[in-house]
Amino acid sequence: MISVYATKEDYSKYGSKILEDNEIEGYLELASIDINRATLTRIEKRGFENLTSQQKDLIIKATCIQADYIKEEGTYDNGDLSSYSIGGDLTVNTKEAKETNDKLKISKIAFFYLKRTGLTSRIV
Repeated sequence: MISVYATKEDYSKYGSKILEDNEIEGYLELASIDINRATLTRIEKRGFENLTSQQKDLIIKATCIQADYIKEEGTYDNGDLSSYSIGGDLTVNTKEAKETNDKLKISKIAFFYLKRTGLTSRIV
């Protein structure tokens, strides 16, 4: 079962209110998956309830912001694909994302909050 890090009530506080009431839970679930991935699954491994209150608050805010980002930008588009070739060999080339949040398809603001949790660093 997927852990969802924010509720409808959280979204009403921290989201931009672009989601319809019947969409909120679905987008928060998708956003939670992105948020966990951006923290290298550390939230899932440690357990959300085992984090500090500050970390939880930052993750909740990031999840709400990411839900809006997914609504506005869509999910994993193929915009990273620069070329492909099918012939004797299959070749796929992707564009280089310059920033970590771009590579992860995470809102810059959401990623800013996540960096403050200390859970995004590759070196722990």
